[in-house]
Amino acid sequence: MNLLKPFQKRLLIIASIISLCFFYSCAEDEINNEDVSQQLSEVNLLTTVNEKNFQPPNEIVTKLGEKYGMKTEEIIESSKSSEKIYSGITVNIYKVSTQSPHPDGSGRSIQISGVVLIPKYKDRIVWFKKEKIPYRIRFVTPFTYTSNSSAASVSYNNIFSIPDEIDQLVPLTMIAQAWTGKFAVFVPDYPGFGDSFGDCFPPFVNKDAHNRSNYDFLKAGIQQLENMGYELKDEMLIQGYSQGAFSAIQFARYLETNNLKKVKGLSAGGTPALLDNFIVKARSESFHPHPFFFPYAYYGMKENNLISIGEDRIIQLNKFASTQQYDNYDQIRALYDGTNSILKLQFALPNIPSRLLMSDFINANPNDQNSDYANFFNTLRKNSIQPWNNRCQFRMYHGKLDNAVYTSQAFEYYQKHKSFGGSVSFDYTLGEHITGYLPFLLKTNDWFWDLR
Repeated sequence: MNLLKPFQKRLLIIASIISLCFFYSCAEDEINNEDVSQQLSEVNLLTTVNEKNFQPPNEIVTKLGEKYGMKTEEIIESSKSSEKIYSGITVNIYKVSTQSPHPDGSGRSIQISGVVLIPKYKDRIVWFKKEKIPYRIRFVTPFTYTSNSSAASVSYNNIFSIPDEIDQLVPLTMIAQAWTGKFAVFVPDYPGFGDSFGDCFPPFVNKDAHNRSNYDFLKAGIQQLENMGYELKDEMLIQGYSQGAFSAIQFARYLETNNLKKVKGLSAGGTPALLDNFIVKARSESFHPHPFFFPYAYYGMKENNLISIGEDRIIQLNKFASTQQYDNYDQIRALYDGTNSILKLQFALPNIPSRLLMSDFINANPNDQNSDYANFFNTLRKNSIQPWNNRCQFRMYHGKLDNAVYTSQAFEYYQKHKSFGGSVSFDYTLGEHITGYLPFLLKTNDWFWDLR
């Protein structure tokens, strides 16, 4: 027996530790600005979910399908979803916070946040060896919300008191994805919500602000999970619906065109892709089901220094619903202070664009570069989704009856993307904008589960 071997092993371990410390010591001196957000990030356990303290998500999916008159076989292609959606694995819900640039371009920073849902490891550690199966990152950008109570870091903190049905659907299905034991699910708060509530106005249609915030949250979440001993695959899946689809596609494009992260799959539903075309069509409608879109987009650009045109050239006063009159624009701006739900805003604003928007704006030529509206429409074009030669697998879904985010315009982007040389598929689903979320979600679950 060689008696030196145990000593040599210990010496090798000590030398490795010294080398590692030296490496990190050097790395600390070379931290650049891009790494600062990760150095300042933090993580906190919000709650733990398992089959004993939360109902199986497939029960609420069935209930919602019945409510909207949809049979399971009509909204998904595979009968396996109910088997895949729940496996009884305990899921930890972590809140991750970090620094990110202010969306107004001032150079200031804000504290952003979000949640990461990940199954608890059950593997054993034998001496220095860990046996782990790496998780695939599933990055889920939320659909539109106007209340801070709907931000992921807030709502998931009260996961056991969320009302039934549609309010519960989003967190339930996100938990379900982690429950399968395959995914680490990242759900960011949009800037202006969560930790940045009150520090900035939400950049509703600002692609650069979304990309920066999403990327800083992604980096911080990966770092914190790896610090806790989790292992993650070097690829990710991205999905989003409505505003989330806008954010998801922009983010996937940002990651791929800058070679920042490998994206395996991208699923987008109810996508508002061509923003200028959307506004041009919606402004002249006799009825629009979601009137809060207009001021939300306007203030998101104005408050974050993308446009300079005044409210009095876009939004009307004193012609709103008979139950609510506004004497000044501060009162309209206050509707978006993060305390009002979308449902409340639906009744606070008229759903007839001619009563909400100035007639000059409704009739303005979007291509007139001499108009005082030129900057407004140019900013919308600049922030619209641009096609690229995507490397990821990309699928778009859209409700056939969607009269809020127009199906025809989503299909127009699909054609534009393909003609540019990109690869994408398009699938019409049941429902309009709200009810279309359920078939989109279940189709995405099936696809991502089987994606290799």
